[in-house]
Amino acid sequence: MKHIHSAVEQAAKQTSRYMTGQMRKEAKASGWPRHVVANMGVIYDDKRFQVHVHDRHFDEAQRLEYGTEHDRPTAAIRRASNRTKETDQFFMSALKNIVGELWPSWFLR
Repeated sequence: MKHIHSAVEQAAKQTSRYMTGQMRKEAKASGWPRHVVANMGVIYDDKRFQVHVHDRHFDEAQRLEYGTEHDRPTAAIRRASNRTKETDQFFMSALKNIVGELWPSWFLR
C-alpha cells in the first residue's frame, strides 16, 4: 500500500507540472504579462491541486482573470483548470508509467 501511495504522489506532482504548463500557455495566449505568467503555477499539496501566483503578482493576476469595471476578464486560469479530461489522461498515464517501474509487467495484468 505504501508503494501505491508513493506512486499516486509522484504522478500528482508530475501532473501539477503539466497543469502549470497548460495554465501558463493559456495565460500567454490571453496576453498576460510575462512576469505574471512566469510566477504562477499549480502545486500539489495536502492531497489537492492548487493554483499559486506569487504574492507580488496576485492582485494583477486577479484583475486579469476576473476583470474590472474597465477591463474584460480573460479567465486563463479557469479555462486551463476546466481541461479535466486532458489532465485526467495525463495523470493516469503518469501513474501507469510509475507503477510499471515499481512492479513487473506480469503483476499489472
